[in-house]
Amino acid sequence: MEKIAVVTDTGSNMSFEEAKTFGIHVLPLQITFGQDSYQDKEEITTEEIYQHLKNLEMPKTSMPSYARIEDLFKKLKEEGYDTILGVPLTSGLSTTAQTMESIARDLKIHFVLLDCFSTCQIQKYIAIQAKTMAEQGFSSTEILQTLKPRIQNANSIILVKDLDHLKRGGRLTPMAAKVASLLKIFPILQINQNTQGKIDIFSKVRTESKAYSFAMEQAILQMKDVKKTKVFLIHTEYQKGIDLMTESLLQAGVPKENITYEVISSVIAVHTGMGCTCIQFIEEENE
Repeated sequence: MEKIAVVTDTGSNMSFEEAKTFGIHVLPLQITFGQDSYQDKEEITTEEIYQHLKNLEMPKTSMPSYARIEDLFKKLKEEGYDTILGVPLTSGLSTTAQTMESIARDLKIHFVLLDCFSTCQIQKYIAIQAKTMAEQGFSSTEILQTLKPRIQNANSIILVKDLDHLKRGGRLTPMAAKVASLLKIFPILQINQNTQGKIDIFSKVRTESKAYSFAMEQAILQMKDVKKTKVFLIHTEYQKGIDLMTESLLQAGVPKENITYEVISSVIAVHTGMGCTCIQFIEEENE
């Protein structure tokens, strides 16, 4: 039977304690403020990063260090794993996957990439599902065949409140940010397989209330079966938005137990800023 190690990174928002519980290997992404670089969740917490963002600091993010990936892969090979199944931050946002593939090739260990075309809770969910299937004796091929169709129908719809943050990060021009603020335009973003794992503009809506109404209408329409969909509501300290999303989901018939709440992972919060909310959803396995 194929011995499979599941490896993810902190883009999944998975802590090292959780990873140990699930038997998943997690690599820390790197976050840099000025001249200081930190290993995500190891040397700096999400709360500390949020505080930097509130202070209008603009950090940079990068993939896990080459040495960190190489050391882990060498260890897994020595422990007798046949296959490393990688569930990193999507290739549309990071070069982690390419580096993993390169290192595995050099070490002559079989590597299988499972691109979730997303991040945060969907990435974490897929990693856990992959590990569960591996423990049940499924091969890496069978795991991909099962999870890829569910990834294809998954989506993350993001509402960004801090336009100034997008401007500071160079993802929105100063003029566009000024016009958007004057007109009270709320950009609605999405990231999924159709966007190839890149954050793309889904729509632009006038006023916050209309933005939330539109986003939730679209999310519910895209769910094939609301009762068999796992929903994640994540945010950077904006409970009002999460409450609006929850109300819409419950009215649409999504079971309360299917909804999970979490903060946005550090490396994604760096790009979205504070006051951001996101609904992520993925079809659960049919009974």
